[in-house]
Amino acid sequence: MLPLKFRLLHWGVAFSVLLNAFVLDEGKQIHRYLGYSAIVLVALRIIFWKQRKVTHYNDKAKYVYWCIWFCILGLSLTGFLMGLDRFFGNQTLEDIHEIISNVLLFLTGIHLSGLFFDAFKNKRKTWMVMINGEKL
Repeated sequence: MLPLKFRLLHWGVAFSVLLNAFVLDEGKQIHRYLGYSAIVLVALRIIFWKQRKVTHYNDKAKYVYWCIWFCILGLSLTGFLMGLDRFFGNQTLEDIHEIISNVLLFLTGIHLSGLFFDAFKNKRKTWMVMINGEKL
């Protein structure tokens, strides 16, 4: 059984990424605050991961998760820097931010593909672990 705190952190990060990528305007205050909240959620997730042996993951999937988390860290860092006077309007930094965002979306696609592949291969509802805490 996956504890509720893991599921809440997962969905918090997922909604932050989706809203910032597809709904909210770049550079707006809500976009920035949601990006900062995503890094806090990722940090909490990593802390909880280290405190508890995680058993519900495919061992290979953890590399995708770590890459996703590093992308969120990179987005938070580049986003923060773009808000500073020294880097405001820096096109290179904006390009790096956009590239990391695209990599994050690609990794999210790999994450979802792995989820569906696992569900198909093992004939189970793998996605249910993030809804009710159990793979069915």
